[in-house]
Parts: sequence; C-alpha cells; structure tokens
Amino acid sequence: MRRTSPAPHAGGDRSALVSPKRQVSIVVPLFRDEAGLPTLFERLRPVMAELGKSTELVLVDDGSNDRTTTIATDLARDYPFSTTIVRLARNFGQHPAVFAGFEHCRGEVVVTMDSDLQFPPEEIPRLVRELSPQFPVVSGSRSQRADPWTRRLISNVLSRWLSRRTGSPLSDYGSMFRAYERRVVDELLLFRERRRFVPALVGWLGVPVKEIPIEHRPRGERGSRYRLAPLVDMFLDVVTGYAIFPLRLVTVAGLLGAMLGFLGTLSLLVYRIVAGEGPSGLVTAFALLFFLLGIQLFILGLMGEYIGRIYVEAKGRPYYVVGEVIRNP
Repeated sequence: MRRTSPAPHAGGDRSALVSPKRQVSIVVPLFRDEAGLPTLFERLRPVMAELGKSTELVLVDDGSNDRTTTIATDLARDYPFSTTIVRLARNFGQHPAVFAGFEHCRGEVVVTMDSDLQFPPEEIPRLVRELSPQFPVVSGSRSQRADPWTRRLISNVLSRWLSRRTGSPLSDYGSMFRAYERRVVDELLLFRERRRFVPALVGWLGVPVKEIPIEHRPRGERGSRYRLAPLVDMFLDVVTGYAIFPLRLVTVAGLLGAMLGFLGTLSLLVYRIVAGEGPSGLVTAFALLFFLLGIQLFILGLMGEYIGRIYVEAKGRPYYVVGEVIRNP
C-alpha cells in the first residue's frame, strides 16, 4: 500500500490509460461500514474481474469514527485490483464524498454505488454496457422499493420536482447507482457551489440520462444513513438550490393573504351593518392577526433559507477536506 499526502486535485494522469477495455472506476462512499466491508469486497471481486484487470475501486471514508479505513486498507492489501482509499478529515456527507471519489478516480467510465448493497453490484456491468454516445449517463431505477413509505414519499416528491425544474424526466432522482462517461464527471467537477446534489447537477447540465430498472433490496440491519432531519435538510437544499420559484410563491401567497384579509374584513363589516350583529371586533382582529402572522413567519423562514445559502457560499470554504489517501496499485 502507498500513502500519499492529501491534495485538492489528486485525480492522476487520466490521459495515460492504455487497456484493451475501457477502464472503469467504481466509487463507493463509506460511513461506519467496518462490518459490511468484507462482503462489499467479496461481491465486487467477480464484477471487477468481468470488467477487466484495469478496473479500479475508489473507497471514500466520510469521516467514520470506527475502523472503516483500517479494515478497508487491510482488505485492499491482498485485493487483485487497484484500490484507492480516500479518508476525509471529518464527516462531510454523501455527495461531498462522491465528489472526492470523482477527484481521485482515473477511469474512462465512473460508476457510483452505495456501500449498503441496496443495489446488487452484479448489475454494474449492465450499467456500463448501456452507456452510449446518446446516453452518457445510465441510472438504476429502484423498482418496487424496499423502503418505508415515508422515504418513498419524499423521494417521489423530489423526483417530480427535479424533473420539472431540470427538464430531465426521471422516475428516481435519488438513485446513486449510476454509470458516467468521463466527460460528464469532468463537467461535474467544474461546479464549485457548496450544496451539490449530483443527480440534479446532471439534469441541470442537460446530459441525457437512461434509466434501467434494477432490483432494490433492503438496506440491511443499519437501514438508511439518512434520518428524517438530514432528509428534510436535503429537501430544502434541493428546493432552494435549483429555483427561485419559492420566493415568487411567497409573493403570491402574501398578495392572496392581503386580499383575503381585506375581503374578510369587508364582509364582516357589511354583515354587521345589515344584520346588526356578528362576531365581536376582538375575535375578528385576533383571527386576522394570526392568519397574517402565520404568512409572515413562513415568508421570513423561506427568506432565511436563501440568506443562509448565500452566507454559506460567501464563506468560500472547501467542499471537503482530505485527511489521507492510501493507494494499492
């Protein structure tokens, strides 16, 4: 094994690739995966053999606080394929880990997959075979998802939202089981924003994506790495990061609220004059006050989301920090 010092762009010489087959890089983000690594390595062995000896495995440890890097290093030492282990300085999240893998891989084709084996690695050659000049990205679509209904609901909402915003109609934007041509990966590496959602960026680029159905399997004993709070955070990032439509919606809501408040006050006034009775002025005032207050709080919250994004971008901090790179050539 060879250890190298961290570098912001340690992708290596991508032009010096000589192989009878196209070199494939398999990028896998890890987080507290010490128990599942032996199975991951074993399942990938025949797959990488089918893809060719030049196939490489790039594992990105997203700041695990267990022995993930140590075990991955031990397993890679006797592995018959080129293996690179990138350890991030702390936990940055799944998408920064994927971008770290993009930076450190050398393949002409790059495949991303989750470490929990919810997608069978045996389907990787199928993804690679489906790549073509017409479809430089192939995505595995989870048919009959083995997830709780809450996750399926959030995923469906995000997929429909992003399909409309990016003009790339996909049924499963949340899938990270994908194969990319090298040129698409290089284009993705040009993005410097702090909040990056890989499938949405591909859609924004206008790259045609081919979806193929893949059997989805349960995520194992640990379940999903995304709990409710990170899922909500990701949802807000996607909604506020790819459109200013919510701000326009708030403007419309404010106008409608003002109109409803005016019409409600006018109707109560007319009713009181005609009928000589009606709700007391105090009740009416409180009803209108709480209604308008709710709209104002919603507007302030949404504006805060956008201002928070501006604040994070203005600081200009790196997307991730590499703590260590271990290579097994």
